[in-house]
Amino acid sequence: MLMRSAEPDWDALVDEPSARVSRSVFVDEAIHALEIERIFNRCWLFVAHESEIPNPGDYVTRRMADDHVIVMRGPDARVRVFLNNCAHRGVKVCRADSGHARQLICPYHGWTYDAAGQLLTTGFDDFYAGKLDKAASGLKQVAQVDTHGGLIFSTFDPQAVSLADYLGDARFYLDTYFNRTPGGMVVLSPPQRWVVQANWKMGALNFGTDNQHLYPTHLGPTAMELIGVPTAAVMAGLGSSHQVSLAGGHGTVSTVVPEQHVVPYCGLDPDLIPLYEKTLNPAQLDLLRRNVVTVGNVFPHLAWIQPALDVERNGSVVAGGTLRVWQPLGPHAMELTSWYLAEREASDEWKQKVLEAGVRGFGMSGVFEEDDVDVWSSVTQVCRGRQARAGQASFETALNFAPVDDFTGPGTAYFPMLPECEQFNFMKHWKGLMRTP
Repeated sequence: MLMRSAEPDWDALVDEPSARVSRSVFVDEAIHALEIERIFNRCWLFVAHESEIPNPGDYVTRRMADDHVIVMRGPDARVRVFLNNCAHRGVKVCRADSGHARQLICPYHGWTYDAAGQLLTTGFDDFYAGKLDKAASGLKQVAQVDTHGGLIFSTFDPQAVSLADYLGDARFYLDTYFNRTPGGMVVLSPPQRWVVQANWKMGALNFGTDNQHLYPTHLGPTAMELIGVPTAAVMAGLGSSHQVSLAGGHGTVSTVVPEQHVVPYCGLDPDLIPLYEKTLNPAQLDLLRRNVVTVGNVFPHLAWIQPALDVERNGSVVAGGTLRVWQPLGPHAMELTSWYLAEREASDEWKQKVLEAGVRGFGMSGVFEEDDVDVWSSVTQVCRGRQARAGQASFETALNFAPVDDFTGPGTAYFPMLPECEQFNFMKHWKGLMRTP
């Protein structure tokens, strides 16, 4: 076990010449503590979608790493993020997952705050003899809050770059899949949340982007042809698509099948195609038209997936839009939170189809999700052993592929999509942040 007082040898933990990573980075307590300090307390973190809190007084409670927060729309319609603890004794103020309130009242001593986090009364104001500074005794606000395409992000770092700069070229892909109509997306239900006994980086690496696991891990669903195009077309897409590394540790892949196999806008609502054409630029529109499955990860732990699935096996193909967060609960567990979204302009019937497809494919007990969770958990289980953690995880296929210049979208592209180039770029970015106190 690494000692907390000693600075780890980061070049040994993430060895770039060999493209190998110490397994200890997925199980070590001291490394996890440094991750909270050097990554999660510095980076922009996704906390909610604007459609979850449309009105003043609406709120949801979430986590930012090991801190509990309230995401609330104030009386001025501004979105704020507060630490979910009372300024008096630190009690958790808001106990519900979501709701609406004009005031937030601490259940311990009754300190009462308005929807902008300002302290209204302690309940015993006279006892303070006029010496309590109410203006300085409100709920503590997280340093920065901003939105992009309906996605609400926050960061504890007051010196962090702007959200637009942080997302960079990831905005091109986020907009293609989650901001492609004038009305944007809406969340279809409260998010699903469940605990997975695996390190958060397992999910982030898998979605950003582990393409070699598709057939070995998901043999059952793929043999059932639950992906909404024939297996031959999927195989052709795996061999003809790029993986894309983006500055800032973000990454994505879209499985775009060759033109002879294209099912235009596979799994999307045909009634919305005119809105896509109105909203997206030509490069985004072409990517959306040819896509069958896209996955991506915004560093550190916001991921997306939009697969075209025939989960009912009746020819009804639906591309469900899913956002998820790999919320660390320590080195050996994460809370996986999944949101299911559809275009605001879609019919209620179509939104219901998208919700059902998302839950059946990648919900808590989804046919693909159970496969992933099983293998991620097994890594954590076995690598906690002293002998196993002394080994290394291999990303060595990344060494044999250089960036290519025949990709039309933003980012650094590698061909084909199957080697581990983007996954290892994620780990290199992780190392760069971790070695910076």
